[in-house]
Amino acid sequence: MRSPSRTRRVGGAREGGETRIAVASAAGLYVIGGALIATSFALTDVSSPIGAAAVAGDAMLTACALLLAVAHDRSRLGLAWLAELWGILLILVLCASTGGADSPFSMLYFFAVGHAAAFQPRKRFVATSVLGLLAFLAPLAYSEVPESFASFATVGAVLAVLTTIAVHAALESMRADHRRLELLITATKKLDSSLNPQQTLHRIAATALPELAELCVIDLTDEDGTVVSSVAAGVDEEVAETVEAMRSEQRPEILAGHPVALAMRERRTFVLEDLSQTPTLRHAIQRVRGAHGDMRERSATIVPMVARGRLLGTMSFVHAGPPEPAQRSILEDLTGRAALAFDNARLYDERDRVAHTLRRSLMPAELPHVKGLQLESYFRPMGAGSEVGGDFYDVFEDGNCCWLIVGDVCGKGAQAAVLTAFLRHTTVAYAREGGGPGAVLARVNAAMLEHDFGGRFATAILARLMFVDGGVSATVAAAGHPPALLARASGLTEELGSGGTLLGIFPDAPIGESTVFLGQGDSLTLYTDGLVEAQAPARTLTPEQMLRALEQSPGESAQETIGRLLGLVDLRHGARDDIAILTVRIGATVARGIRAA
Repeated sequence: MRSPSRTRRVGGAREGGETRIAVASAAGLYVIGGALIATSFALTDVSSPIGAAAVAGDAMLTACALLLAVAHDRSRLGLAWLAELWGILLILVLCASTGGADSPFSMLYFFAVGHAAAFQPRKRFVATSVLGLLAFLAPLAYSEVPESFASFATVGAVLAVLTTIAVHAALESMRADHRRLELLITATKKLDSSLNPQQTLHRIAATALPELAELCVIDLTDEDGTVVSSVAAGVDEEVAETVEAMRSEQRPEILAGHPVALAMRERRTFVLEDLSQTPTLRHAIQRVRGAHGDMRERSATIVPMVARGRLLGTMSFVHAGPPEPAQRSILEDLTGRAALAFDNARLYDERDRVAHTLRRSLMPAELPHVKGLQLESYFRPMGAGSEVGGDFYDVFEDGNCCWLIVGDVCGKGAQAAVLTAFLRHTTVAYAREGGGPGAVLARVNAAMLEHDFGGRFATAILARLMFVDGGVSATVAAAGHPPALLARASGLTEELGSGGTLLGIFPDAPIGESTVFLGQGDSLTLYTDGLVEAQAPARTLTPEQMLRALEQSPGESAQETIGRLLGLVDLRHGARDDIAILTVRIGATVARGIRAA
């Protein structure tokens, strides 16, 4: 198992924009240094003007090279470090050329060391500081130095150490805060990427890897506080799988004084500094890594998962050494976000299941088998289908008749479902009492007005099919609904049952009827406006487009007729509204012992 601290650089500038600043600022320091060196020609004690000029020219060339690297997106933190080390070497040569221990340019070492303090990780910063100090003391090896040099060197070294350490610590603290914030933002995006509870659990377990932990275990509880499932993710996948498998076998371990049980009971964070106390983790890691799986190097932070005041379980983070206060804080923050994400997924899944169950109760489980008729239906809920819409259809028989209804209730959700159920069952009841489709819909309208549906209204189209000699007599009535599509076996098409008033708005609303004869191979299709507006507002189907599609292949099966209509729209990205389609096609046998009176 690899410790995350061994697989990534600790501290220093972050790759990207900050490394560009590191290289660009190094180039700027070279320009400033070169300009300062140019003033050496005005000094009287410069032992080697040519050497100083060479250093100044080299500084300018180095600055140009660094700026070219920035311009061509070649900025790297290692390049900035090389620039710092090269600068120390140039300053060493410069000081030797301008008086050694008396050189006024010895303070330029602060440029290199200060730059390293600002951008380099801790090890490089220390190395740069040591090399800068050695270069500063180099005159002791090649020249006579005044007695005051020791005092000057001591004071300068102390000031340099204090200043650079303070700068380095402050910047590293700011970077650490920024990294923690960025990690939380990234983790939150991952957590919100799925509303499937199981997928969300695995995403949650992986969010802390490898930046904050090398292993994360989630234990979920039921309402009684009993651990019911566990999920694990780790840098070493084999360890995570073993822990997950053993957790399910050894759940009695999570009882009594176990840290997981304590975290659940007291709803506060627990830190376990010796993982040898946890048999599951110890056995899992040692099973995979053998006797070398030393648990004393690791600790665990166990945080309760609480969302909306409800305990969902715990998240256990295994990491190298005890957590620092900042690390513990971010683990608690991450757990809180994870708990909310999982609870959102759980609630969404529950709502989706309720919607699916309710939707099934509003539709026939299967269409009836009516001799002489070929019946097919299609239904697609809007979006992901997590809400109950108002579209419905039904087919039912009544003595010598077969009835078809398609309706669309205003709105979505539970209230729309109540009106949908009322409309469907009321229509069936009134149809079986007798009367034509227009009279049935008029009675349904009156019944809706007698009840309080909160101002909701509905549209519907009702067709009665009566078997007659040689075919079927179809009577259609529409109440504010798109007309039916009639396709003849000969290829002729037309609309049927247009007009009518919305249901639930006006009393005594006139609802007209249209009657036609359907022969073998003819089809009648009822649909909701979700089909017409599937790609609105970019595109809306017209009746002419739908009729033209049905003209192309007369005499097709009912399922092929529905396929023709669906071929007019693109449903790959979901439906804008519910889509319901119901098609009946007259078969070769139109007699089944049922005849019109």
